[in-house]
Amino acid sequence: MQSTDVVQPSQERYGFFRQKHLAEDVQRRLWLLCSIGGLVMTWCILDSWNHDMNSYLFQMSEVKRVTFEHSSGMLRGSLEPFKYTLTLAFLQFAFVGVVFCSIYVGMEAIKGQNLKGGLMQLKPDGRWSALVGTHLFGSVLLRSLMMPSQMMSLSFFAATRAVEVPVAAAVRAKVLGSRFGGPSLLTTMLMFAAAWLLFFSYTQIAECLCVWSGFGVALSGMALYIVYAFLLTVPATSMVLQESMLVELHVSPTLMLGIQNLFAAMVFMPFLCAAHWFGFEDVGHALAMITGHREVYMTVLWLCVQTACLSAVTVGLIVLMDSFWAVAACCLRVVFWWLRHLQLFYITNSSLLSVARPHASMWSFVMVSGIILGLGAWIVDSRHIEDEFQEKSPMKLSSSISTNNGLGLGKYV
Repeated sequence: MQSTDVVQPSQERYGFFRQKHLAEDVQRRLWLLCSIGGLVMTWCILDSWNHDMNSYLFQMSEVKRVTFEHSSGMLRGSLEPFKYTLTLAFLQFAFVGVVFCSIYVGMEAIKGQNLKGGLMQLKPDGRWSALVGTHLFGSVLLRSLMMPSQMMSLSFFAATRAVEVPVAAAVRAKVLGSRFGGPSLLTTMLMFAAAWLLFFSYTQIAECLCVWSGFGVALSGMALYIVYAFLLTVPATSMVLQESMLVELHVSPTLMLGIQNLFAAMVFMPFLCAAHWFGFEDVGHALAMITGHREVYMTVLWLCVQTACLSAVTVGLIVLMDSFWAVAACCLRVVFWWLRHLQLFYITNSSLLSVARPHASMWSFVMVSGIILGLGAWIVDSRHIEDEFQEKSPMKLSSSISTNNGLGLGKYV
């Protein structure tokens, strides 16, 4: 009788702690999903705002000179549009670098740590130059590339835009290796198919290549294919290198963003001077136009702020998931763009989308199928994130959190 009485409380105590552990695990996973959803939504909003403000900026013009026409007796102004993509890119590099370096210095000062000692912990590594290079060329290409001079197939465009998903998986396997895991081939192919459906359905709905952003020169032929290949591979490679810096070199996210942008600005400065020297872009007039017109000045300032916020949110996605899923999550921008247009449609129209625009309604269904396929890729991901988390977590929210409890608030936190 006594042995039974001893065993029963022991079993009840075990059941209580087991239920408590399961409840905490469910709560952590819910926080993780909410955090990821919030960051993805924030990234899509900032990306949309950045795209719109870039469009507005490059539509702005200033009156260069005024002439009087004797025949009509009217004054005619000669307009000079804003077309200084290289100057804008340099200002964004410098602004973001200064902002994140200042944040890092402020955080170290609050902690009471020696700034020099923290900088001395940075290890010389070839990945720093690769990170700066990919960040530099990826950012410049995204802002200076314009529409192709000849129309390309919408299905081909969607397939090429979805290529960044398998590129991220391949580069991640090469840079981080098997020690840090990676998506399975099935997961990669499912996510590639999901991204293709998302991009293709949006191009069918919008009936244009609206996801192609840029305000530079029109390209064609071999130059178009080379630059387009860089556009597809370099940003994904940059995100993988950022993950490598976080989990292998244990670099602070703010310090990493500050260094990569400051060095990108320094490396880019000779190219900007060369462009000014050869007459490709008048840097002096660009700065005069920015500082001389309050509308242009504030637009450029907000673009710089949005770029800094986009960089921070991107690193947040990498921390919560990894670079592969961060690249995959960026494909949801087309879903946000379509939801925004869909909201305006129902505000301004009383009829249903399936009645007023049946073509758009059908491809909206295809877009929903792409979202479901992407969720399926997430579910069938065969990696054991909890086991990986125990070895490669460089950042913990609190030392009291035990890694045996699983995922915590994310993959690297």
